[in-house]
Amino acid sequence: MAIKIHNTLTRKLEVFKPLKDKEVRMFVCGLTVYDYLHVGHARTYAFYDTLTRFLRHSGYKVTYLQNVTDIGHLLDTGEDRMIKKAREEKKHPLEVADFYYKHELEVFEKLRIEKPDLMPRATDHIKEIIEQITKILEKGYAYVVNGSVYYDVSKFKDYGKLSGRKPKELIPGARVEVKGEKHSPADFALWIKASPEHIMKWKSPWSEGYPGWHIEDTAIAMKYFGPQYDIHGGAIELAFPHHEAEIAQAEATTGVKPYVKYWVHAGLLTINGQRMGRSMGNMVTVLDALKKYSPETLRIWIASTHYRKPLDYNEKDLQVAKAKIDRVVSTLLRIKENIAKTREGASEFSQQISLLEERFFEAMKNDMNTPLALTHFFEIITLVNKQSDRHEVLRADLEKAEQTIRKLGEFFQIIPELKKEEVPAEVLNLIEKREQARKKKDWAQADEIRKQIRKLGYIVEDTAQEPRVKKAEN
Repeated sequence: MAIKIHNTLTRKLEVFKPLKDKEVRMFVCGLTVYDYLHVGHARTYAFYDTLTRFLRHSGYKVTYLQNVTDIGHLLDTGEDRMIKKAREEKKHPLEVADFYYKHELEVFEKLRIEKPDLMPRATDHIKEIIEQITKILEKGYAYVVNGSVYYDVSKFKDYGKLSGRKPKELIPGARVEVKGEKHSPADFALWIKASPEHIMKWKSPWSEGYPGWHIEDTAIAMKYFGPQYDIHGGAIELAFPHHEAEIAQAEATTGVKPYVKYWVHAGLLTINGQRMGRSMGNMVTVLDALKKYSPETLRIWIASTHYRKPLDYNEKDLQVAKAKIDRVVSTLLRIKENIAKTREGASEFSQQISLLEERFFEAMKNDMNTPLALTHFFEIITLVNKQSDRHEVLRADLEKAEQTIRKLGEFFQIIPELKKEEVPAEVLNLIEKREQARKKKDWAQADEIRKQIRKLGYIVEDTAQEPRVKKAEN
């Protein structure tokens, strides 16, 4: 079965065929490094991490490029986010950028998101940005007014082909303040003339200034990938106007179409059904989320919703995700405990696992259907536990089960490190007394002892072999 992926550009599910054999070049819009990562960022970058892992497993050589925006990302007021943050923190903008870039890498490590192969910064590519703006001007797609350069959207007839929107739908003022010098409110800045007090500015043929937000992405991507590449990723809210502008810039520069073969967008994130935003006071940073939930819990919560659908951050769904991880851990511990006790050999059980593994990969190949893939993953978990309860598992079966669970879990990074629980003697004594009560079928006393164990901060789980105890989180 071939890999199929939904292409925002064509609005169709398409068979994935890279431009060059088994080589995949993927660009994903990176962060503006001016603040802490929030759970929306985690959703986006965890998905592209899973996509990268899956493509590499499927035999593709993937070069993953993620830019770092440290200049030129404007607020609706026209003020640069980096400059604003630097003023608030009383630091130079590059100090701010360095701090939050380091924070980004730390969060990636905590969430077990592999660092992209390339993470170039906008401030290191001013030369390429100026060169591309120059070409766009030469081709007649832009104009200069008072030292600033604007892209003339009316000259690019395909503007809107990605999002399906028209230039007139662009809200005046989005990303840059509407100025009388612009020919149209829909036109966007490629280069902005800096005011005398502006901290970060560079010399150019038009003025001393700084780049607009959209131009850095194409200048960087085209430096490393050329005029055309395979996959462009990012959150769906970037499709218009940001990605639309990228297409206009790149195709105006080279004439090569399409600029990107597959546009793969991740869905929005909400919190308790509401839009997440700093102005709404409901922003949840990744670090805050990790105070309550493990990295594995966050990763399985993300993978449990299809990447193109909205994902809601709420306690109910996160508790479900946590329970799923507990179940994975419990199953792996059961395998570890029982594998030495089982007889040699294998049965049709191993064939059942192989069949479920095939279904897992079929789901992943069908537009990265991670929720369905996880359904098959947990069917393996259920199968292991059911067969173990019946004492019908042979050693090769358990080895096959553990290998498959770890292999499939690797795509989402949901397999925690198994640690032997250090249980106090007082708790162990209570567990022994509870087992004696259970043998006598004194369920009332067994329940009372369970409560005593819980008060001491531990939870006891009954299995077919022997009780298992773990530390309670709350």
